Formats: sequence, structure tokens, C-alpha cells
Amino acid sequence: MPDQHTPDKRRPDPVARFLFALISLTVVALGVLAVVTEFAPARSTRFGMAGPLFDGDAVHFGVTMIFVGLAPLGFFARTARGAGWWAGGCMALALLTLFVGLRLLP
Repeated sequence: MPDQHTPDKRRPDPVARFLFALISLTVVALGVLAVVTEFAPARSTRFGMAGPLFDGDAVHFGVTMIFVGLAPLGFFARTARGAGWWAGGCMALALLTLFVGLRLLP
């Protein structure tokens, strides 16, 4: 009978690992595509359609998407603390690139 104070050391389900990797790959690929082509197509938001982005705006959007897409890879970390640091670091970098893209920071 396992002790209630020791965490369970089971590995995550392979299907869940595959899905997290697929989510990450998809979002990072969209970010890379926006950076390379310097174009981000119009997308639907809860406020309606957002127009397409061109040139520098699309590059900033793509870099932000790359950092957001790397966050789910924290699922592959060995510890929960490592996963939290990875996801937190990716989100902090994404926010930084968002603020730079919006010209709120120099």
C-alpha cells in the first residue's frame, strides 16, 4: 500500500505525451510560418475577426507564438517544479515579445 505522503512516480500516458508534443509542434510551426513569410492571416476572436498582420507585426506575432508553443513541452519535464519553471519561462518570454511587439517596451 503506497504511503499517502509520497507522490506517485508513474510516467504520463504515451497518448497524452504525443498529444502535448503535437500541440506544441502545431503552434510552433504556425509561429515559424508567420516569421518566415512575414504574414499572419486573419483570425477569429471572440470580438470578431482580427485583420491580417504584415511585415514586422507578423514577425512579432510569430515569435510570440513560438514561445507560447514551447510551453506545453514542460509536460516532458522530470518534476512538476521543472515543468512549472519551463512553462513560466516560456510565458514570460511570450509576454515580453508581446510588449515589445506592441511597442510598450523599447
